[in-house]
Amino acid sequence: ILKWAETKDGFIDVLDDGTESPKGIWITNNLARVLVHKWRSEESAILVGTKTAQKDNPKLNVREWTGKSPLRLVIDRNLTLDKSLNIFDKSIPTIVYNNKGNDNFDNLEYVNIDFENLPCQILQDLNKRDILSVIVEGGTVLLKSFIDEGLWDEALVFIGDISFGDGVKAPVIKGKIMSTENIGNCKLDRIINSEL
Repeated sequence: ILKWAETKDGFIDVLDDGTESPKGIWITNNLARVLVHKWRSEESAILVGTKTAQKDNPKLNVREWTGKSPLRLVIDRNLTLDKSLNIFDKSIPTIVYNNKGNDNFDNLEYVNIDFENLPCQILQDLNKRDILSVIVEGGTVLLKSFIDEGLWDEALVFIGDISFGDGVKAPVIKGKIMSTENIGNCKLDRIINSEL
């Protein structure tokens, strides 16, 4: 399951100009955030990339809903992420995909994978673990890697009621829109991969 929020002018994030990002700029609203936490409680795992982990410092757990938090997955190719980030707090089982080596601590596992075919490598590892569902909540690069390989079943795309004017373009996805609904002042498109 691919999930992202984009502005009504098609941006997923502000431009990274090297300065500190403005805090508190949300594309969606509180209702959408509750819905995302509900989805998290229903799936086995959740995946983010290095930039999302570093920039957003997400907890990737279930807080706005009742239920079990998914297995956290993060891509940290060269193991450069700050160990004080929320994903390293060992409160929830977490896998760090990297190209440096394998290691295992309490609730924190490092898995060495081949980055030439990243989405396939991650999905093969999850399949070996009998983890059959994952929400990809990364940025455009990570989402696009799954889209380009056709390795997605469903995309949940929020379109907020704000514009950035400029920024990081949202991924382009082709599929069949199964439903569109209003979630407060934003819209949610549910898209399925019509190639499956």
